[in-house]
Amino acid sequence: MILTKKRSFSDALLKVIEDKILNGKTNEVLHLVPTNRKARALKKEIIDKTPARAVSIIPIETIFTLAEKLFSVEVPLSLASDAASSVLLKKAFQKNQLEYFRSFSKTIPQGSLDRIKNLFSEYKRNGITSEYLLRDLGKTGGTEKQKLSELAKVYDSYCELFRQLDLYEIGDVIREVNEFSLKDTAERFRILFPSVKIIYAFGYSEFTNPEISLLKKLSELPGEDLYIHLDYQRNNRGLFSAVEEVKDKFEKEGFYSYPFTGKDNGNKLSGYLSRYLFNEKKIEKKNSYEDAVALIVGKNREDEIIQIAKKIKTFLAEKNVPPNAVCVAFHLIQNYSGIIRDVFLQYGIPFNLTDRFSLNTFNPVISVINLLEVMATDFYHKAVFRVFSSEYYQPVNAQSSDIYQVASKLRIISGYQTWITHINHFIDEENETEDEILSNKNLLSSVKKEIESLYSLLKKFEEPMTLRQFPERLLALIHELDFPVKVLKLSKEYEEENIKSLTTFIEMFSNLFEQLQLEYEQPESQKFPLKYFLNHLKTAVASTRFNIKERPGYGVLVSNFEEIRGLNFDYVFLGGLCDGDFPTRFSPEIFSYESFSESEKKHVTRERFLFYQTLQTCSKRLYLSYPLYEGTKKELSPSSFLVDLKKIFEVDEVLINKNEGYIYAFSELIQKAAAQNNMELLLNIKSENEKEILHEKFLIDKTRREHPFEAFAYNGFIDAAAEHTAGLLEKYSGSDYSISQLELYAKCPFQFFLKRILKLTPFEEPSEELEPMEMGLLLHAILEQFMKTVKKENLNLQFEKEKASQLLFAIAKDKIDKLSVHSSLSFWEKEKILGVNGSKNDSILSLFLEKELARTDNFEAAFFEVPFGRLRNDDGQKSTILSLNLTSNAKLRGKIDRIDINFDEKYFKVYDYKLSGKKPNEEDLQLGISLQIPLYLFAAQQILQNELNETFLPAAGIIYSLKFSREDFGPDEVKTVNRKSYGKAGAETRDKIIQANQDLISHSLKKIDALITGISAGVYHLSKLEKREEKVCRLCSFKSVCRIQEIEDG
Repeated sequence: MILTKKRSFSDALLKVIEDKILNGKTNEVLHLVPTNRKARALKKEIIDKTPARAVSIIPIETIFTLAEKLFSVEVPLSLASDAASSVLLKKAFQKNQLEYFRSFSKTIPQGSLDRIKNLFSEYKRNGITSEYLLRDLGKTGGTEKQKLSELAKVYDSYCELFRQLDLYEIGDVIREVNEFSLKDTAERFRILFPSVKIIYAFGYSEFTNPEISLLKKLSELPGEDLYIHLDYQRNNRGLFSAVEEVKDKFEKEGFYSYPFTGKDNGNKLSGYLSRYLFNEKKIEKKNSYEDAVALIVGKNREDEIIQIAKKIKTFLAEKNVPPNAVCVAFHLIQNYSGIIRDVFLQYGIPFNLTDRFSLNTFNPVISVINLLEVMATDFYHKAVFRVFSSEYYQPVNAQSSDIYQVASKLRIISGYQTWITHINHFIDEENETEDEILSNKNLLSSVKKEIESLYSLLKKFEEPMTLRQFPERLLALIHELDFPVKVLKLSKEYEEENIKSLTTFIEMFSNLFEQLQLEYEQPESQKFPLKYFLNHLKTAVASTRFNIKERPGYGVLVSNFEEIRGLNFDYVFLGGLCDGDFPTRFSPEIFSYESFSESEKKHVTRERFLFYQTLQTCSKRLYLSYPLYEGTKKELSPSSFLVDLKKIFEVDEVLINKNEGYIYAFSELIQKAAAQNNMELLLNIKSENEKEILHEKFLIDKTRREHPFEAFAYNGFIDAAAEHTAGLLEKYSGSDYSISQLELYAKCPFQFFLKRILKLTPFEEPSEELEPMEMGLLLHAILEQFMKTVKKENLNLQFEKEKASQLLFAIAKDKIDKLSVHSSLSFWEKEKILGVNGSKNDSILSLFLEKELARTDNFEAAFFEVPFGRLRNDDGQKSTILSLNLTSNAKLRGKIDRIDINFDEKYFKVYDYKLSGKKPNEEDLQLGISLQIPLYLFAAQQILQNELNETFLPAAGIIYSLKFSREDFGPDEVKTVNRKSYGKAGAETRDKIIQANQDLISHSLKKIDALITGISAGVYHLSKLEKREEKVCRLCSFKSVCRIQEIEDG
């Protein structure tokens, strides 16, 4: 159908236009098309038709670009970006006193912000003013009326801000052009298009009222003939009802409608579809278009794309189809763009993806925002971690994992000064600890340097800035950190996208803050804090999208349905045809007036027509596809449009995976060879070097699976003498070992390798509450000082109970006060130590006194926090035994919490304070995965020999539970004979217990020798424990990099 103001119309219109092109008179026809993509495709088509393929002027515009050019003839046009529009919308909310939207005056959820911004843009495109909205309020009541009234006010403020800043959106531009007089419009048009005689608009299905007004004005220009071509079938309202409404609107404006079929686009389905698709009248017989249409069904979205990729690969390889003759399109392309990139790259298919990218998803931009977040949040730990984990800001003095660990160990939450103060405290602290992080002064100093360096870099943003200063400093920061160079170096497959994201970001914030300066008469006198700028910047980034420049004629086009309207390809794949994707579910606009809201019927009609338009883009074969599931669980239904299509002709499913003889990608070749254990498949690889490498990898993998504990480098048996590993293991030869290190190795050598050799540390967030280890250290310090004071002052607990209680609680309060300078105890932690609800009797300290008073044995507490090996005690004194040697190369270190002695019988007990109170069982002792008690017994015996010059025998090893529970609190002996404790045994049994303890020491020392030999020799295989899942794997932080599950699964 043709719409025109002319009273007569000839079917020869297209021939007239074609003749002008062939005769080199392309400048006499202005083509109006719905999309820029169609404009580019049409320009190429016209150039191909012109004589010698040479042409100087081809007038092709969209309605908006035409309005933009008409407006800009005399005055430059300043279009508002999505970022600027979002920022201005937030300002519009803040300018009004609102009740319904009162929460929006501070922060607006990004989803709501986008919806309202898009709604206001639609209002402008449809010529709706705030006055018009207020007049419509009488149709509503209650909270709905309040909501819509406030929206009208915000909309009015939004439009006013645009006027103040001299900014425009699409609707503003068309409104301004419509206000030009006919004479003014004619003059501007003639300046732009001096030779145009015919204006031909085609490919459209709908127009807004302002667009109709503009087209009407163009039809009245002197010497111009305007023709609007609409695809229309009078007898199919189910498909063309929206087009009929457009026709009626134009006819009211004085246009005449004439039947017109247009040119044949080569699609044999076109005429049949226009007559029968979505037509309520049933057809008697389905037509078979087996050669024209096929169906692909994927298990999920990824499988759907894999099947499409395989089909395209077949076209390219077997039929020699050029990639640019193929198109893959989706209605919601965002559901597929990531999968498309991964799969098409994997299958070696060149593609041209036209999806609009969100600026806030790109690492260069995220990294800059994260840097500003650090200063805006005063070095909040999560902000700091995000910066140090970025590839665009790498620490120089320390590893990022070290920074995580220091923050976690020191429980640093935020505050630059807190970081520095806490680290300085531990650097200056003389007491030694077994903790590898806190005892490493060099590491702490390095982390401190990193934090100071980051502060120095960001200090320029600390003070308030003007709207000119902030973008200047931000640009300086980007260049100071060499972001442009790093983007080129670090980007691999997405180099172009990352470069464009950074340039778009710089352009966006430069323009945004330049435009915001117009809001103030003296912008140089207005200063704002960093949070003000960061708030606007984050809003702008979240609203900004960009396209990568299209490479004409390159690769398979991957786009959305809107963009491919009017284009033509040999093969087209329409994907994502499931309900919810297409058609999308109708959702009434909650922020819009009912009279302006789209009805469900209109929504469905619009999407039906879009489906019809996409079906016409194919000239040879069309493939329709959908996934059965979202992921693995959520079932999806085929699109109702697909069901309607099947009503009018047969569609056969293509079973691509049936052809097992094909291998479509290198990864498939590897997977198939591995699954079938078939090395011969590798003969298909052309590169001899690559073939050799893969063959070696297969042999390695086979050996690892079939013989997981065989002495083999790839099973964790590292050659300690090899040049590339000697340095890694050298420091463990002749070094001091802690008990925790040996127990870890005994449980799982591979976990030891990751933790202790490679220094891998799983990320643990700092906690504002005291960690169990810190709580344990605090209680150790309290009890140590108390017991030492009792011994020094010769206090008798039985007769001086009150004095002892006062002493214990005074020591605890003093320790807690000192700790609070560099740490923080929660209310409950203090209550547990000092007394719940202020009651001393209900406390850990009170329970400890009770247990000490209840003792009836002949042992007295003699030594406390006794170090051995290269450790100092809490007073800074060196260990009693500097070297606890087991073999010529093995030394041990540790600290015994307490030693009690029976001086009459020459026996001793060792104590290990534990918050959990968990006691090792006999199996763990025999396996050597619990070494603390036997090693303490061994060390204590030597310490007493050195200190007292007498031999004492090991009576018991005791786990002293400090758990705040009357049932669990107190000493519990590790039993080695007949499950009897030393205190309750008779003389004969006691002799057996002492002998059993000595045997346990001997057994554990042999285990320790074997463990140290394994560590030094580079033996780091997987755990061999029978109950490894229970004892090691269940709580392991390295499951993601461990292959134990492969062995478990066989």
